[in-house]
Amino acid sequence: MESHDFASLKESFNTLISQVKQNNLLQYQILMSNCITNAKINKKDKQTLLLLLQDRDRNYLRINHNSQVYTKIKEYLAILRPLKIQRNALVRIGGENDGGYVMCRPLLKMGGGGANSPYLQNAKAISLGVSDYSPWDLEMAEIGYLVIEYDGSITHSPYTHPNITFHKKFVATNNSDSTITLETLLKDNQLDSTQANILQIDIENAEWEMLENINIEALAQNFAQVIFEFHGCNPEEKSGFHQRITQLRRLDKHFCPIHLHFNNHGKIFYSRGLFFSTSIEVSYINRKCLKDLGFNESQKIEQGILKDLDSPTWLANPEIPIRFS
Repeated sequence: MESHDFASLKESFNTLISQVKQNNLLQYQILMSNCITNAKINKKDKQTLLLLLQDRDRNYLRINHNSQVYTKIKEYLAILRPLKIQRNALVRIGGENDGGYVMCRPLLKMGGGGANSPYLQNAKAISLGVSDYSPWDLEMAEIGYLVIEYDGSITHSPYTHPNITFHKKFVATNNSDSTITLETLLKDNQLDSTQANILQIDIENAEWEMLENINIEALAQNFAQVIFEFHGCNPEEKSGFHQRITQLRRLDKHFCPIHLHFNNHGKIFYSRGLFFSTSIEVSYINRKCLKDLGFNESQKIEQGILKDLDSPTWLANPEIPIRFS
């Protein structure tokens, strides 16, 4: 077969694959539309679920009222339920949509001198998982934090800034030319525990193994805030659920959630009036800071998306409602 014949055959094959994928997606959307329309759920939730079907690609939307799934969703929501704190104590860093996080304003000291504040002279922001777009890193650097990036999937930082240092390494359970453990990372960067250091983690499901292999007290000694994008929180899994809820409970002993947001482009569940996503953005503050900040640990938010603070991860889909009961 000549080369141009092979190229033509390859193009036809790729076109066929694309058409099959499109046909499968259409069939899925029709099936789910019928399931949602005929389900015994309230009209507003039906509308949200139907809108979430608009751009699903590889991700699915699932309605599952089984008691085990519902119970697991409630357990996730209970351990991740944020404190109810003053609105002006929260600020979004990193812009809208993916890459932005809601954080604790007093700990950032943005209102107390910003980049010129002595409090920030040695404060560091460790960013694990960078990619080609990490607006949080850039804004933190502009505030005055020393931002230290780790990501083995790219060759250099997407930004040129005097406060940003990049390491081409993945965070893993062993040290090698291409990997580094979190324990080694903390030693190498000589964090000053008296400063408001911050840890940001978005490492595509590798966070669970990382947490299993770290002493959470080491994080509590070094960081005032920790920000995660958790992945793989599928309430239909058994062993996966146990692994994840165990690590969340370990974290909860030292860090308290102050913000929760569902990634609206992940795999989405609906069970007995509760929405859930397998990808979740969570902002924590160190429990040692609660008293100094005047936060009441017993007060939790009722529900919410925070207007003017939250922003959809995927602009083509609506936000996912957050309810705790």
